[in-house]
Amino acid sequence: MIELAPEIYPILFAAGVAAGIINTVAGGGSVITLPILIFAGLPPQVANATNRIGLIAQNITAIRQFRRNKVREWHLSWRLTAVAAVGAVLGVRLAVFLPDARFNQVLGILMLALLVLLLKAPKPHLLAEGAPENAWEPLTRRGKAGLLAGFFALGVYAGFIQAGMGVMVLLVLGYFLRIDLVRGNYIKLVIILGLTFVALGTFLQQGVQVEWIAGFAVALGQMLGAVIGTWVAISKGERWIKAIMAVAIVLSSAKLLGWLDMLEHWLRPG
Repeated sequence: MIELAPEIYPILFAAGVAAGIINTVAGGGSVITLPILIFAGLPPQVANATNRIGLIAQNITAIRQFRRNKVREWHLSWRLTAVAAVGAVLGVRLAVFLPDARFNQVLGILMLALLVLLLKAPKPHLLAEGAPENAWEPLTRRGKAGLLAGFFALGVYAGFIQAGMGVMVLLVLGYFLRIDLVRGNYIKLVIILGLTFVALGTFLQQGVQVEWIAGFAVALGQMLGAVIGTWVAISKGERWIKAIMAVAIVLSSAKLLGWLDMLEHWLRPG
């Protein structure tokens, strides 16, 4: 067990609140919590595994809030979660044995490209208001195969590092389905919850240490952030979600490419 200074736990809680809001309405909250856990003194692999505790708590809380507001979808959720879970096991194994610096750089550039697509070409809704919840059946055979392949790849990434996963889930759903972002957020939360359980279990199976107290401090914050984020997603609609998605993408890319570290270095006195 790694002993952390007592004053670090309020910081972990605050980071969890911010991450819970961002993750619920868009994605990229792990770009906040993962560096904070490393800064607190956890080795990167331990921080990567510990970070999953807050994600589980946050997604359970957010899913309950969405369902209370009668937002739900099952036909897509279980299929995409199942195929992505297989990828997540592979991703965790890569995270344990491979360095991720180069991968982060590639991902940061990719996310900026996705931001351009998001802002330039917003997608119309596939499902009209009041339509049946089944968004799987209208897809062609080719569309179904492409969607499943895309989520297998996302599962690999989610197991590997997780940061920015929510943004990519929403963009892939929007590309294949033109689904509204409120329902898309619900599907995203279900998928990431399933993947996070798989990833955490695989980390433990691989012998990676998990710091449960630090993880629970982040988790409490993320649960509060999930309640706030659900209210934003449902009451403020797609314009707010897209705006927060854009900010989350920019911040995620800046962190992954090392731009935030460069800015911190430039602003540091002396």
